[in-house]
Amino acid sequence: MKRKFLGIDIGGTNIRGKIISEEGSTLGERKTLSDAHMGISRLMENLAGFIEGFAGEGVSAIGIGVPGTVDRASGILVQAPNIANTRDFPFTEVLSEKIGTATPVFIQNDASCAALGEYRAGAGRGSDSMIMITLGTGFGGGIILDGKLWPGEDGFAGEVGHMTINPSGPICGCGARGCIETYVSQVAIKRIVREHPELRKRLAGTEESALPERLAELAREKDQAAISVWNDLGTNLGVGISILVNILDVKTVVVGGGLSGAWELFIGKAIEEAERRCLGGAQRGFQVKRAALGDDAGVLGACYVAETGLGERS
Repeated sequence: MKRKFLGIDIGGTNIRGKIISEEGSTLGERKTLSDAHMGISRLMENLAGFIEGFAGEGVSAIGIGVPGTVDRASGILVQAPNIANTRDFPFTEVLSEKIGTATPVFIQNDASCAALGEYRAGAGRGSDSMIMITLGTGFGGGIILDGKLWPGEDGFAGEVGHMTINPSGPICGCGARGCIETYVSQVAIKRIVREHPELRKRLAGTEESALPERLAELAREKDQAAISVWNDLGTNLGVGISILVNILDVKTVVVGGGLSGAWELFIGKAIEEAERRCLGGAQRGFQVKRAALGDDAGVLGACYVAETGLGERS
């Protein structure tokens, strides 16, 4: 009998699930609210109920993309800054008890899942190796080397948002100063607007969650202050890309996440700066590509995590 794999992507607002066949065809999908902001207990209840909705599908394994640092081998969620009470949480053990089946459950960082999805079915398809950068609330990433997701020795590889680009810069959520996440992310844009008198005045009354989108609108209307913010964001992104390319020697960099909706406002500066800083410059032949799968990258990647995890157990 052919196997089926259930992939689940946990977001701050929604849980999304998709079942694929061994050939990669989508067999079913659905979503529900995650209530992640209410803490890990509520999230696990919602997740267990969500999985039970697929009970009749006969899936061979479940892969789950989690917004945090994971120990994939033990199934432990080491930490998740946006979900309360998650320090060293035994994620797969608790979930398996709640769903009451022997179906294997595998977890992976959500950005790494997105990287795997784009590598196998999106913008990274055909590459030997690839870096995925996700520009959302933070600055996430995943690394594919020689066709495999590279977890690192402790499973923490891909935390690219914590590359230091200015040791005297703003304090990051991790406690350090000057991480690239403090310059290239939705959080960064909100901070920059707060600190910029002209933009703060112009965007007064705008919901904080809508600031990146409104800033993009201003830039498209040729507002010079807004254009400057996006140019700086692009330049700093280029610095980060050059660090990763110089260290890992990959040819493909895929950029996705919510901020990629403003692609044309920052990508030119990003590529220009990356080429200037990369050893060998443009002659290196690396490409910076826009992610192709949108919200499907993470959930598809989670399907592949289930498939790979089952294969490793065989």
